[in-house]
Amino acid sequence: MKMPSWLKPSLARRLVGSLMLAFVLVSAALVAQSWFEYQASMESNPGVRQYGKLLAAAMEAVDDEASAARVVAALLKRTNQMRREAALLPGEILIQLFDRQGRRLYASAESPVIEKPGLAEQQMLGQRHWTWREDGPRWSVRVAEPALADRSVLSWLLFDLGRSLLIAFPLVLLPIWLAVYTGLAPLRRLARRLASVDADPRLAPLGVDLRYAELRPLGTAFDALLERLRKRLARERAFVHDAAHELRTPLAVIATQTHVLTAAQDEAERQQASAQLLASIRRTAHLSQQLLDLAALDREPTREAEPVDLAGLSAQMLAAQGKLARERGVLLELDAPEQLSWKLDLTAFQSVLQNLIDNALRYVPRGSRIEVSLARHESGLSLAVSDDGDGIAPERRELVFERFWRGHHPDQPGSGLGLAIVQQAVRRLGGKLSLRDGLSNARGGHGARFEILIFGQS
Repeated sequence: MKMPSWLKPSLARRLVGSLMLAFVLVSAALVAQSWFEYQASMESNPGVRQYGKLLAAAMEAVDDEASAARVVAALLKRTNQMRREAALLPGEILIQLFDRQGRRLYASAESPVIEKPGLAEQQMLGQRHWTWREDGPRWSVRVAEPALADRSVLSWLLFDLGRSLLIAFPLVLLPIWLAVYTGLAPLRRLARRLASVDADPRLAPLGVDLRYAELRPLGTAFDALLERLRKRLARERAFVHDAAHELRTPLAVIATQTHVLTAAQDEAERQQASAQLLASIRRTAHLSQQLLDLAALDREPTREAEPVDLAGLSAQMLAAQGKLARERGVLLELDAPEQLSWKLDLTAFQSVLQNLIDNALRYVPRGSRIEVSLARHESGLSLAVSDDGDGIAPERRELVFERFWRGHHPDQPGSGLGLAIVQQAVRRLGGKLSLRDGLSNARGGHGARFEILIFGQS
């Protein structure tokens, strides 16, 4: 069932609802404050007390009993008339006048005698009354005023405050509504701008002025996201282009040698074509595998770390390269403790070590030495692959990690992806990769040393 539009989440409705809730809470707080103030005033200085004192003061100038009764009756008549006109106070005031001997001279109604001096409460004529008794030199003035019911007091307070709040509500809502509407305008512009964004990596940043300090980080975050997407798309396009270019050559060789093999006239020609065909197939398979490895490192999430004996693993990987190293006249050495257990992404670590060893074997001259060192430090784990080859010039050291870059060995078999895979795998391991001078050689130079520092604890 489709939700009605008026029930869908909306900042405007949320604003109005919050404002109404705020008014309700403010109203409740004001009513509570007024209620407590009313209760305090009735306990300390109610109106009946003030009226009783005024009446007693007025009676001090009256000497005879008849005049006293007339004065009290006249004042009472005027007072009750004013209360009826106001239509706010319940019932009429009752007055009793006694002389100093306790004789009652006047009573406005047949009601129980007010006995308690000062301020008190008393049931009179079926209703609770506030009473006041003040005894002077000649007269005892006693006044009773009907007490308001708690429900009536609360109703009056709510009505009085409600009128004020109803008047204030639209006056408060309008500026808030305008502030929210204009404040959301930059977000609406941002939404329109985002809707116009396509996947073109050359697209400029959004360039939307969000105006307010709270919204600017949002625009900055979107611009940063688009920049990362542009760079990623550019890398992927370049990657696809370079991969197609790199695969074109071995595939062309395969096609050529296949044609030569089928047209060969003698065994020697067939064997030569077969050898070149096999070499091209191996190169194509190696390149394809490296492309798959790099794509996996780019896109797959980091795997859960698992404890691995890196010393034993490194020894096994060097042993697997022993035959190739002997064929090329290269000495492989491992400098590591007998056992070194560490939690990490095993696949990423294998990619790092395998490609560094393969890269060194591919480019060092015959008679060289390659040393793999593994050690535990306070800051983490270090892995280094050093050689005493020709080394890499300092100005070229940043370029060697670019994909398909092969420097001054363009004719050397290889894809130029090995060190790019190493760099990506090191990122997966949360480590730091550096390239510096390696082992000294007999030619007076230094080879290359690739060092990886993996932070953390074993």
